[in-house]
Amino acid sequence: MLGVVCLLLVTYLVRQFRAMQPGKSHSYLARVSGSPMRVEKGSSHAADDLAPYDPDVHFEALKRLDSRALPDEDRNPFELVGGAAPVVTNTQAAPAPIAPPAPPPPPPLKAMGYNELPGGKKEAMVTYNDDMVVVHEGDLIGTKYKVVKIDPSMVVVEDGDTHKPLELPFPQ
Repeated sequence: MLGVVCLLLVTYLVRQFRAMQPGKSHSYLARVSGSPMRVEKGSSHAADDLAPYDPDVHFEALKRLDSRALPDEDRNPFELVGGAAPVVTNTQAAPAPIAPPAPPPPPPLKAMGYNELPGGKKEAMVTYNDDMVVVHEGDLIGTKYKVVKIDPSMVVVEDGDTHKPLELPFPQ
C-alpha cells in the first residue's frame, strides 16, 4: 500500500515539474466580464490593468504627430550664450588672511573609572591609545603624561612637552 502511494506521489511531482519547463507553459482560460481571455502564468492581472485601453494602432494619428514642425533651434547647445562673465580686476591686493594656529590634538587619554583603596590611596582607570591603564598619583602614563592628582570627579595629568595640566573628567 505504501509503495502505491509513493508511486502516485512521484508521478504527480513529475507532472508538476514538466509543467514548469520553459517553453511548455500552459495557459488557462479565465472569464473576465463574460469574455474568455488567455492568462499566462505569472501575469499578475496585467490584462485587467490594460483592459480600458484600445489595442488598435491608429496610424493616421501617428502620421499627424510626426508631420508637425519641430521647434526652431538655431543655437548650438555647445556654445556659451551671452558671452563670458566680466573679469573683475582688483588694483588693491587684499592681504591674505592669517589663519590662527591649529589647536593641539586632543590627548590620547580618557578617564574611565575611580577607586579608593584601603588606607586612603586613590587609583584611576585611564585609557591610553585604547589600552586600559590603572594609575596612581605620581605615575607616568606612556612617556609623556604624569598623573598629578586623582579625585572622585577627575584625573589631572601634566603634559611632559608643554608642562600644562590636563583635566580628564570621569564619565557620569
